[in-house]
Amino acid sequence: MSITVVILGAGKGTRMKSKKTKILHEIGGIPIYLHALNSTEGLVPSKTLFVTSRDNQALIESLQHFDVKADVVIQDEQLGTGDAVAVALQSLPELTGIVVVLYGDTPFVKTSTLTKLVRSVEQDVPFAFLGFETLHPGNYGRIKLDTEGYIQKITEAKDCNHVDSSPSLCNSGIFCSKVDVLTKLLPQVSNENSSGEYYLTDIARLASEQGIKTRLVQCDEHETLGINTRNDLAVAEHVFQSQMRNRFMSEGVTLIDPNSVYFSIDTKIAPDVVIEPNVKIGKEVSIDTGAVIHSFSYLEGCTISEGAQIGPFARIRASSEISKDAKVGNFVEVKASKLGARTKVSHLSYVGDASVGEETNIGAGTVFCNYDGVSKNKTVVGSQTFIGSNTLLIAPVEIGNEAFTAAGSVINQNVPDHSLGIARKRQKNLLNKAPNHKFRKG
Repeated sequence: MSITVVILGAGKGTRMKSKKTKILHEIGGIPIYLHALNSTEGLVPSKTLFVTSRDNQALIESLQHFDVKADVVIQDEQLGTGDAVAVALQSLPELTGIVVVLYGDTPFVKTSTLTKLVRSVEQDVPFAFLGFETLHPGNYGRIKLDTEGYIQKITEAKDCNHVDSSPSLCNSGIFCSKVDVLTKLLPQVSNENSSGEYYLTDIARLASEQGIKTRLVQCDEHETLGINTRNDLAVAEHVFQSQMRNRFMSEGVTLIDPNSVYFSIDTKIAPDVVIEPNVKIGKEVSIDTGAVIHSFSYLEGCTISEGAQIGPFARIRASSEISKDAKVGNFVEVKASKLGARTKVSHLSYVGDASVGEETNIGAGTVFCNYDGVSKNKTVVGSQTFIGSNTLLIAPVEIGNEAFTAAGSVINQNVPDHSLGIARKRQKNLLNKAPNHKFRKG
């Protein structure tokens, strides 16, 4: 039976106090909605619909940027979840099979949970809601079961009275149904409630009144975490990071102080990597076995090869490759560059738009001057070469194999293999011309 996924993302998210659409805020380096979308991939849906508002161009552009294979459906007026689903189904009048409805602001539902939800829908049980138990129901709707254990009704939190507020069985909002039965009941949903909205949850009551069964599928509470405020966003990031830390440690990665290390969703780390405290790993980072990432380092868009040493206080930027057993030391920034095997940039240097060979040493205070004010230019440094401290390499320039540059040089011409490049004036000492100055104690 074909599966259609409907993701609701038309809400304005006013409680975020942000000009940015709520579900465009990020967890683990990607927008919130992508987490929800990724959880549906295991269902292998035949069609995915993304419901949003007409003025939400930023979300539409984000979907295009991440090459999301989904049809955008416009909900002209935000009249509630029932209306949003109705608009989605109207866009596919010939739709059959099963529809799964979830929310762009609920990032942690598992694929296995969604699979269980879909499998719970049968010929005589056409509806299923995902629920959970909690001691703090908050703004979640309350689920009431009948004597057979099927859902009798779901009451939205806004419409709960004191009696309704006591149960701990809550609705996540995630829903699955057979399309033909859903399209029959959706027009019967009314907006006679405190918000004047059409609630998808009214389906449970309508179905029960008409003798149609609605199943409850339960999951862990953390899977249903919805994001409505900045505090929710921080909690979600904490949950995500905890999951990533536990995963990497279970795979053989050493985290000296796990709670101080931050990852992105696409981070790749091999076993026997050691990561010291206070490290941030951005998007598109791969770290091979035996590498050590020392404290207070920041990595993004780079490849760290086997046995490499990074930091402390190092920054490795996008399109950089640090080869086997290379070292990038304290207060070194590398950008769009490749460092060869066993090459060392030990401290206080900037390497930008460069290719550096194997077993080369870049002295302290070296700057690869890659930008001339108009364009970025490349520097090529050979293997077994020594770049003296405080050298400025003015790109474009090439330094050969087994070459040297003298400390304090400004190099703007190529240095051939086995040659010494020196560009500084000879020191001159003016005898007895020192200023008449005595250092004062204290």
